[in-house]
Amino acid sequence: MLKTFAAALLLTSGLTLTAAPALALQIVVTQADKNTDGSMTYHFAIKTDQGETLTPGESKATADFVTVYNFYGLVDGSVKSPAGWEFSSEEFGRTPTLNGYPMVLPLDVPNTPNLTWTVTKPVATGTQIEGFTATTRVSTMVRGEYTAQVTRQLPAVQGAAAGGPGAAAKASKQAVIGELPTPSFLADVK
Repeated sequence: MLKTFAAALLLTSGLTLTAAPALALQIVVTQADKNTDGSMTYHFAIKTDQGETLTPGESKATADFVTVYNFYGLVDGSVKSPAGWEFSSEEFGRTPTLNGYPMVLPLDVPNTPNLTWTVTKPVATGTQIEGFTATTRVSTMVRGEYTAQVTRQLPAVQGAAAGGPGAAAKASKQAVIGELPTPSFLADVK
């Protein structure tokens, strides 16, 4: 009886966790088009969580961003960005850091294009942004990784003394890491 109750509790907990909304920025592939020349175009959307914003910084180095790692077969000039975003592709993907140290550790394969979009105008909390696309010559997919640097609004601590720690609301930079489908380099290996 106790084992049955424990199994039911575990199952209920698992269903509750999977049904709960995500509590961090997500990048999702909304569509993948097979083009007549054999290439594939990926369409991405970025979803911010409640309480989470994307803010431009005083420079590209301090602005919030998202990076899709290891986008094999990237077709030059194929990447498109919505208004308020700037694209770059770097050999080593831009990863969120704190005092120069990485906050997350994605798998970043050398000499492989990474897709980084940096925000140039503020993005509100709980928003979905579409219009990110990139084309590849590779026609198979694997689970890839993405990271993001976001701004989360931390509320003031109730009962904190005026002028003391936590008395005022403040913004903090946070790192996100997740998985999404990306092109597989193995498709070109015979």
